Amino acid sequence: MSNNEWGDFQTPRDLAEQVLCSLGEARWCRLLEPTCGVGHFLEASQTLGSDVYRIGIEVQPKHAAAASRFADIVLEANLFDLDLGTDLQWPNDGPLVIVGNPPWVTNSQLGSLGSANVPAKSNVRRLRGIDAMTGSSNFDIAEHIALKLMSEMQAEEPTVALLVKTQTARSILSYAEQFSMPYSGFAIRLIDAKKSFGASVDACLFTAEYSQTPEYACDVFSSIDAESPSHQIGVLNGHLVADIKKYRQFSFADGLSPLEWRSGVKHDAAQVMEITVAQRDELDLESDYIFALCKCSDLFHNRPPTRYMIIPQRSFGERTEHLRLDAPRLWAYLEAHAGILDARSSSIYKNQPRFAVFGLGDYTFAPYKIAISGLHKEARFVLLGLSEGKPIVVDDASYILGFDDGHQAAMCFAMLTSQPASDLLDSLVFWDAKRPISKKVLQRINMSAVADECSPELLAASAAHAAAELRLDPPASWLHILEQLRSSWLDVSTETALPFAEAGGLS
Repeated sequence: MSNNEWGDFQTPRDLAEQVLCSLGEARWCRLLEPTCGVGHFLEASQTLGSDVYRIGIEVQPKHAAAASRFADIVLEANLFDLDLGTDLQWPNDGPLVIVGNPPWVTNSQLGSLGSANVPAKSNVRRLRGIDAMTGSSNFDIAEHIALKLMSEMQAEEPTVALLVKTQTARSILSYAEQFSMPYSGFAIRLIDAKKSFGASVDACLFTAEYSQTPEYACDVFSSIDAESPSHQIGVLNGHLVADIKKYRQFSFADGLSPLEWRSGVKHDAAQVMEITVAQRDELDLESDYIFALCKCSDLFHNRPPTRYMIIPQRSFGERTEHLRLDAPRLWAYLEAHAGILDARSSSIYKNQPRFAVFGLGDYTFAPYKIAISGLHKEARFVLLGLSEGKPIVVDDASYILGFDDGHQAAMCFAMLTSQPASDLLDSLVFWDAKRPISKKVLQRINMSAVADECSPELLAASAAHAAAELRLDPPASWLHILEQLRSSWLDVSTETALPFAEAGGLS
């Protein structure tokens, strides 16, 4: 049985000591180490004194036997099978600290290994529909354990201190706020996971303290022994923000984008659907279905397209059989690679026309676009025009706004690259996330509020520079373009952003 099946990566003794030291001089009477492994936290806690009652929980018999040397009792049990509020018997009262290193794996990863070491199937975040389909309901086992501990043990008024991925820590904080869990004193202390565990992930010591007056702000420390926090994250107005101080300064721009952001084209078969210039010339496929492609790395580095994407449809769900007659060379090419295309595993292709792609709409074929990579660690918007007289498309790791009017695109680009918009994004985005920029974040940029804050002359100058890069003739008045946009956004409700056909397509 592999270590991965159990998330079995033992905490180094020196790190366990650092964790306990970081908790301060509190006089603990009780200590619980869930998923204790061989008991390194139990062992390190010997310095706290012999009168501390220690309990460990461990599912693997050999580990449980090793940990029992350092605990009053080690329960050989699967944590998920226990009701921690009733199954743990404490012979004493007093301050309780729950400390440990739960598995850094997801429930789907354990499931793929055939592991029995998984929680009962449940959707604790109460997600449904597309969120569940796309994996938003799949979270780390560590998150499940932390929430179980905080929920089932709250009658004991514990302090919780767990080594987890930083993304997991933020998810726990969000959940605690969403369901009004009685905790405060949240903190994230960054650790070097590569040094301690050989893992190339962003990780931390996450702590929370039981409180009858909960607050959902979380201090972030640059290291486990840093004396003061570098900044504070937290949940404000129902949303998790990356920097509370900066957010409060620029929250006027947080709201709803008057335009709807869209994802790029998803095809899941780059070796077939993306081709080089040489391949395009050699294959001589019908040009109506070949578009210059900017991948997310091209956008981030502001590089011109170097590849092309085959797009066999104009809208998702459109039939493709007509390509036999309308584009016979393309159809023959797709049939020659049918093995790859038909084997695409994503459920979105189920019951769809053969060779279908996803993420299509009028916005895909708009002549002008504002685009941004979702994967990189900095927000860099790019204004795209035509390539060889045709629209440029982007991959599904990127996001776009589509426009029929290049001048309007340039003015919106000026708003999005303005200081207020940049500072708002910095206050919202967690740059260590796998996909820092998301549609959800982009939809929060209220461009109307940004325009209100910025000098019209400054926006006009920025838009003129962007338009010049696309070699667009200047309009009669950039200020008129600005007012035209602002007027079109006046009727946008607080619930609904205008789709491309109604807003980005203004001419």
